[in-house]
Amino acid sequence: MAKVTDWWGLWAAGAIGLIAYLSLVRLDAQVGTLRDEFTPQTIGWYLLAFVGFLVALWWNERRPIPLVWLWVIPIVFRLLLLATTPTLSDDVYRYIWDGNVSIAGINPYAHTLDASALDAIDIPARQLANNPSLGTPYLPTAQLVFAVTAQVAPPKPLPLQVVMVVFDLAVASAIVLLLKSTKLPQRRVMLYLWNPLVIVEVAHGAHLDALMVMLALLSVYLTLARPKTKRAWTAPLLLALATLTRPLPLLLLPVLWPRWRGSQRLVYISTISAVLVPFGWTAGWGLSGEASGTGLFGSARIYGAWTFNSAIFQSVAAWLNRRGVPDAAQTTRLMVVALMVAVLVTIWLRARRPTTPPGALRLMAFALMAYVILTPTLNPWYLLILVAFLPFVGSDDPPRRWLAISPWLYLSAAIVISYLTFLDPLNHAEIAWVRSVVWYPTLVLLAVHGGSILYQALRRPAGPSNSVGSPPAASISPGAETD
Repeated sequence: MAKVTDWWGLWAAGAIGLIAYLSLVRLDAQVGTLRDEFTPQTIGWYLLAFVGFLVALWWNERRPIPLVWLWVIPIVFRLLLLATTPTLSDDVYRYIWDGNVSIAGINPYAHTLDASALDAIDIPARQLANNPSLGTPYLPTAQLVFAVTAQVAPPKPLPLQVVMVVFDLAVASAIVLLLKSTKLPQRRVMLYLWNPLVIVEVAHGAHLDALMVMLALLSVYLTLARPKTKRAWTAPLLLALATLTRPLPLLLLPVLWPRWRGSQRLVYISTISAVLVPFGWTAGWGLSGEASGTGLFGSARIYGAWTFNSAIFQSVAAWLNRRGVPDAAQTTRLMVVALMVAVLVTIWLRARRPTTPPGALRLMAFALMAYVILTPTLNPWYLLILVAFLPFVGSDDPPRRWLAISPWLYLSAAIVISYLTFLDPLNHAEIAWVRSVVWYPTLVLLAVHGGSILYQALRRPAGPSNSVGSPPAASISPGAETD
């Protein structure tokens, strides 16, 4: 039987994390916020938590951590952060307000936040929500969760923090199911479960991405691991609901679509149409005319024109602008959209050929990576869906696998520095050097990984590949047959 001292790496990782998260709780209790002039302290404690996370990853490779501790310790970290009030982002107050609007029987897309027509149902969260001149940007699945929570709980952040943590732990459970079905080590779930970005953005920030990722991963699991289930319609239904939370799961479609039967594809399209049409019919679509911020997509249309913390978008737009290109920002948007479409088409063509489930998961991760690099706006919580796919990235050869994961581990650590935007409460301007610190090392690590892949390809002898841990590609068909 192993002695307690034999697990010193685990206890060190847990102690470092405990100090970091307790310090965030203490800071919140003392000053009532984790941002504004206290943002540097928040970043410092977050980075300390990330050190604990890296120690845990190292120890887990050296001596696999028992599953009970693999789960209990990060759950404790989440419970600690439930004691904080969301301040790094104020999105939760819009969630509360939207739920309040819905249970009053009002279409949440019909009015802006500050519309006088809503004064009769005013609550304190309304004053704390952001962008009062815009309607809600959140899609119907999210609105359903907001409404149910508003119906059964007081209009405060904690109920939504708890709800999102439940979804978050369901994400980790779905990752374990996928790891089991692909015969990968369950301990890889640590890449998601212990990641401070996930813990802070869900348990503290209550971001609805936890809901989106849960629905998307369950759909992926049912498609890859349970393709012949009697309830085959469940997989496309779940992906539709995920898409109706935030559109990011659309990036998974090029891999999932070829594996669905015709009836499953119909379920996906029908669900999205059936849910969107009633809201758009009564509140308007918001896709044309004056950008008023109302209608089903009116707010998203305005949000989509903003930029923040992009990897390449802002640099390319600035470069085109210096060369006198008219409307450089719009030109850059067209360029990145074209690139993203090209990536998705390439993935779709590859996914139509016989692909193993691990290969399919890597293709989906690649689509998400391309989005992260190309998107004009990257808030920290936008990374959560990619973090959920990291356990499936890379080969079974440890050095190569960690080389593949390292850019995204660095990014999930460094992206918290973008919260320095909140350092001046009166001027939330993006800081140029922050983008450099966040992105230059990430892109260098990506280049190193790409160079490694190219080197391996050039030195590999001709003939069929037999990479470690990959079953023959032809062993599993893509499931593209139709009814």
